[in-house]
Amino acid sequence: MKVIFNINSSDIENGKAMAGISYFGIVGFVIAMVTSRENRYVMFHAQQSLIPLALFMIRFVPFTPSYVDAIAGLAALVLFIIGVINGFNGKVEPLPLLGEVAYNFGICKPEDNQTM
Repeated sequence: MKVIFNINSSDIENGKAMAGISYFGIVGFVIAMVTSRENRYVMFHAQQSLIPLALFMIRFVPFTPSYVDAIAGLAALVLFIIGVINGFNGKVEPLPLLGEVAYNFGICKPEDNQTM
């Protein structure tokens, strides 16, 4: 099931820089939330940026096995790179594998719960 977000082209064009910045940790997320709350494109990417951030934070949980740290760190890096590229290039696509989990955060909801 593919979720439709109906983000207009002016929001995409005006929000590319801030959408890319939203992936740069908690600081990037907060900057995006404070400066572009009305831009649905930026909010979509701010919501997606929480996935690599959460994976990165797993690395700081005490007594986590080193292989879990390595997998979480690598996954966070890959999703970070994909997210930044999507954000700066104007793509409205969820991150691979875990991107649809971000819809549960409720920061940017689909218009009228549309799905395909």
